[in-house]
Amino acid sequence: MDAAIKTVLLAVAALLVTTATASAQLGEYTVCNKAGDATIVAVSVATCDEAGAVATALGATPAEGSAAVLRTAGWAPLRAAASQNGDAYDLTATRGHAALWIRRPGAAPDLDGWAAGRELLFSRGTLVGGQPPPKGSVLCTSAFLIRLSGSLGGLSAAHCGGVRSDRTTSRRNAALRRPPQPGIVVGSVRRNLARTKQIDALVLPVPSGPTRPSSDVIDRGVPRPPWFVVGKARPLLGRRVCYAGRTSGVDQCGRIIRSFPRTHLPCTTITAREGDSGGPVYTAPLPDGTVRAVGITTLVYGLLQSMCFTPIDPVLHALHATLVTSAAP
Repeated sequence: MDAAIKTVLLAVAALLVTTATASAQLGEYTVCNKAGDATIVAVSVATCDEAGAVATALGATPAEGSAAVLRTAGWAPLRAAASQNGDAYDLTATRGHAALWIRRPGAAPDLDGWAAGRELLFSRGTLVGGQPPPKGSVLCTSAFLIRLSGSLGGLSAAHCGGVRSDRTTSRRNAALRRPPQPGIVVGSVRRNLARTKQIDALVLPVPSGPTRPSSDVIDRGVPRPPWFVVGKARPLLGRRVCYAGRTSGVDQCGRIIRSFPRTHLPCTTITAREGDSGGPVYTAPLPDGTVRAVGITTLVYGLLQSMCFTPIDPVLHALHATLVTSAAP
């Protein structure tokens, strides 16, 4: 083979490999070389060198210092979760629109907080972290992070809390769940729009503190980077949207096709199931991993269990609140 032609072919092959790697970044991690004591080092929209440096720094630090190490390196902790076999834990963190996943041996540190798409537990009785939930508790899904009266709050569906005949909230107590038990008790419902506005949305307090991060992202589980919420979008007929629910999972996608009779809530071609209520409805992800808030999963309609949702704008208007969004990288 002519040397010049061989050089061109090698250059084209290299370009194809580079392009494949870049396209794989949408919704996926790039797995990097191991570093420190990590058994998995992966990154999205950042370099493996950056990920390796963080993994090495974590390897020199006890697990309980993980949040401080991540912040020092310029990353915002998202959460830590025990691996399936229990002898290791997964750390996830974000920086701008980049995400990091590192698996280390040992017991997971207590590092967790609010993100959209997480499992929520609502109860009439007192919730205690690490204890079985009281009878009559219900499962729902967390939605977007908002700023209300100068403080942060988390959205979900009002019917998860319920309303009594005297217009008070029935299941006032809520926790971010770590199955099969309550994990982080967030407290009592702050606002329930079903009581006065007939809007199926409520506000919960969110955890705070160095090991209780509240993030403007949609959680997609440990093996996949989160989506970053950068703004709002209108529920236009025909718009492609997705939602995340604790039962159906993340990135359940389809199109807005009709309005629900009487309520005029937008309905979609996507199916939903019990437990998905309260979850975030968002636009189809862009190549940079960003999405826009569209609404809150509210109900299913018809034999096909079409997912219908409460649009985000009326919720924010009724609460006099603003959506918390991710800064540009």
